Amino acid sequence: MYFYLISYPVLGAGLKYIDDAFDEKTYSRKIALVIAPLLGMLWAYTMTTDPFSATILSAILIGVFLRGKIDNYAHIIGLFIIICSIILIGINLFFLPLVLLATAAFLDEVGNDVVDYNQENIDKNNFWHMSMVHFFDQRWLTKIAILYVVLIGLFPFYFFFAMLLFDGAYLAVRLYGRSQKRVKNVACV
Repeated sequence: MYFYLISYPVLGAGLKYIDDAFDEKTYSRKIALVIAPLLGMLWAYTMTTDPFSATILSAILIGVFLRGKIDNYAHIIGLFIIICSIILIGINLFFLPLVLLATAAFLDEVGNDVVDYNQENIDKNNFWHMSMVHFFDQRWLTKIAILYVVLIGLFPFYFFFAMLLFDGAYLAVRLYGRSQKRVKNVACV
């Protein structure tokens, strides 16, 4: 249990670091390329240790892959390592929860893109608009789907908590990157 409560936030933070290094140019691409294989190895190892973890992490991979979010060299390196490790070592999955969680992850990515691309059309005084922005920005559909499989007794509760830590670390790296970007922008003025 404790391994997942440590590995999931490391995976979330590392994933966002790589995203922002390439998409936002907030972090170093060189460091992102160095940590990508390490992150891929940790991701693969975390998947091989437990079928619950394999199902959750596979669902996230499927969701982002189907949405086209594996879009830079670092992500491709990490994915290559994960796939090679899975082929060599093998994983056990729960098929129906995988379908549910992968669908939720994919829909979260779609919703996140819609929110990102329509920032100018969002009425910040409209409760419904802001609720949808928060819901998809924080990718709550996947967390709710994981909570569902926990509540019906298919997965242990600590995986829901691990996923909250994954997303919390992901968001913390994003917030730190945005704050650093604002500091740079202010310094340039």
